[in-house]
Amino acid sequence: MPTLTTDQSEKEIDYLLHFALSLEEAERSSVTIKNYLCDLNYFVKWFEQKTNQKLSPEQITPTDLRDYKHYLSEVLLLKPKTVNRKLSSLKSFLNWAVVEELIPEHRTPRVPNPIPEVTVGPQWLDRNEQHALVRIVEQGKNQRDITIIQLLLNTGLRISELCSLMWSDIQITNRKGRLIVRSGKGGKRREIPLNQDARRVLQELGYHQNQNKKEAIFCGQRGAMTPRGVESMLHKYVTYTELNEVTPHKLRHTFCKNLIDAGVSLGKVAMLAGHENMETTRRYCSPSGHDLETAVELIGVGE
Repeated sequence: MPTLTTDQSEKEIDYLLHFALSLEEAERSSVTIKNYLCDLNYFVKWFEQKTNQKLSPEQITPTDLRDYKHYLSEVLLLKPKTVNRKLSSLKSFLNWAVVEELIPEHRTPRVPNPIPEVTVGPQWLDRNEQHALVRIVEQGKNQRDITIIQLLLNTGLRISELCSLMWSDIQITNRKGRLIVRSGKGGKRREIPLNQDARRVLQELGYHQNQNKKEAIFCGQRGAMTPRGVESMLHKYVTYTELNEVTPHKLRHTFCKNLIDAGVSLGKVAMLAGHENMETTRRYCSPSGHDLETAVELIGVGE
């Protein structure tokens, strides 16, 4: 990407677009880029309303950043996690601006420190909740949907990875099986062994008839299923249960938590989940909000 110069007029430069292009070149996922842009558009709107100026990196001051943090946490009362994520997105944007020589490094405004917060583990489904979800989906007797739920619970696939699966990515023998993620987060390839439950549902969906075909495994009325289509399908079933919100990402968390509870090492969990940082995996050793609620209920006196 050509380096931007500061003598270009504001109207000629779409800073967020160029920032997004740099993220694409760095092979960041589409979801990550979308989240960055969402956070940054939020800041742009606030900045332009506050200053009556179009945003350009060199105009952002330390006072702006402190005021923005105050606005998010004290006016909007957003959760610390949300505030910290938006500040982190801003920091990445400013670092990019330095690399592109839009602002000198020594004049880069310092992003305020994140708000301290108690770290709580990711949300996942306990065993009873997993059984309730699987049961309601099985009652629907849609083999595609059954296979999706079982794969999410037994492989920990990201939703984008699930939607990209082709039959040629699956290899099943009498006693073994594996699934190939050809382009995971950061474009990385990994292989995930398929346990008995995962092999069974794939075979019932038509593995032997479609083996080695470069065709999408999961299709809707208009072709390969999209992440939104999977989320909509999942929501349809959850409405008939007493479960709280269940998302594909929550099922990925559940997969990791099940492995930790079964005594699988952090290194193996990280490889199966495709985590780049071991600290991401270590979160599953922390109690979730549900775990804390259960703990408090244990000491309740009751009636």
